[in-house]
Amino acid sequence: MNTRKRMLLAAALASAAAAAQAGELVIDKYTSAALGRDISFTVYLPDGYKEATARYPVTYLLHGAGGDELEWARKGGAVETLDGLSKRGLMRATVAVMPTFGPASWWTDGASEKAETAMMKELIPYVESRYKVATERSNRSIGGLSMGGYGALNLSLKYPDRFCAAAVISPAIYDPLPPETSAARRTPQFVRDGKFDPETWKSLNYAARLDGYKQGSARVPMWIVSGDHDFLGIAQMSAQLYWRMYQVQPKQVELRVIDGDHEWMTFRDALPAALQYVDAQCVRNK
Repeated sequence: MNTRKRMLLAAALASAAAAAQAGELVIDKYTSAALGRDISFTVYLPDGYKEATARYPVTYLLHGAGGDELEWARKGGAVETLDGLSKRGLMRATVAVMPTFGPASWWTDGASEKAETAMMKELIPYVESRYKVATERSNRSIGGLSMGGYGALNLSLKYPDRFCAAAVISPAIYDPLPPETSAARRTPQFVRDGKFDPETWKSLNYAARLDGYKQGSARVPMWIVSGDHDFLGIAQMSAQLYWRMYQVQPKQVELRVIDGDHEWMTFRDALPAALQYVDAQCVRNK
């Protein structure tokens, strides 16, 4: 066998081995009373899930504005990242749930819909009843990009007893107000009387949740990451968030500013380190 054939055979065998050990992606849905419609979500099940008897840790990955339940898998490389990290022993095999409540839900109970209620009171209980995932806080984490970063941050601050860590990627957490170019100014969630309402935005953004978080005892370790060329000014917002969280939990918050804009290449690059941090923090704080 010549060298070229050997190389082709080796590549084919490697590809077959990788496929044999790959996780599975499934699509599910439930009927939401909070939103009044069926809600779709994608679930990544790690290799060995079907045969396993033990329950897995679970992470919830939230998409950005205009996105859906397939974006993290199609554009964000979530399946390949989760497969690779677990196979190399860099994080535990983990179930990942990627939901959508609509392209502009902002994962909150806003002026038009109750996406926060749908997440906390419907989706999470549904997942825990249907899939082999652990139900204690130490095995439940959350992450998201842009609008999803806004959601992951706000949900972890409001419900610190429910999440063991959070990955906040390029978060759209403008304080005090979003720029004119932000999708936040056009979503019904922050609109009153036909126009963007600054007070609704402020009341739902993370700064309004900090006092309540500080008064509690539970702390959610956070990995904050943004691209240095983010055209929405999110690198600055991320640094501001980091400093505020550092005052509360100096040993449980990290900030990374990486090369990139507000785009999928940046989000993909940010995901592996974010997942590893979240998983390690959840293990450490059991």
